[in-house]
Amino acid sequence: MLSAPLYTAPVTVPDEYATRFRDAYAALHGGLPGDAAPDSGRRPGEPLEQYLARSRGEALDRVRSRFQAVQPPAELRVAHALVAKLLASAVEADAALAAQVEAYRCGRFDTSIQHSDRLNALVAESARLDRDLIAALQAAEQASPGTLEALGIEGLVAGG
Repeated sequence: MLSAPLYTAPVTVPDEYATRFRDAYAALHGGLPGDAAPDSGRRPGEPLEQYLARSRGEALDRVRSRFQAVQPPAELRVAHALVAKLLASAVEADAALAAQVEAYRCGRFDTSIQHSDRLNALVAESARLDRDLIAALQAAEQASPGTLEALGIEGLVAGG
């Protein structure tokens, strides 16, 4: 006896959500293939470490604001919350790195070590959150095949 093929409903991820998710995912993971490098906006006299923290922080804040302004589809709620946490953590880590470098440059080595310890904790937490994000995306894909393709990240997620 032949059984009928299992029907799976097509995945619906609104285009606006998919675009904002890809932007946030790319900001956290080094961009997407073909992305152009941003223009330099370094202010006169601005130390490199401050410029890097400020410009990346501003960019991440813009991405985070746009990302949090859209509601995720039900199957992506967990992944959405994790991306939001990762964006906030990335801003905090960049600021901690800039503060660590500045303290070291000024000879405040105890303060530099404190910032370094904070940065280490942020990086460890971000790595954990990123593993959770990959697992959440894989779970969303298993629950609704085609979710990663609808987001435009099907080849970027390990195991996806």
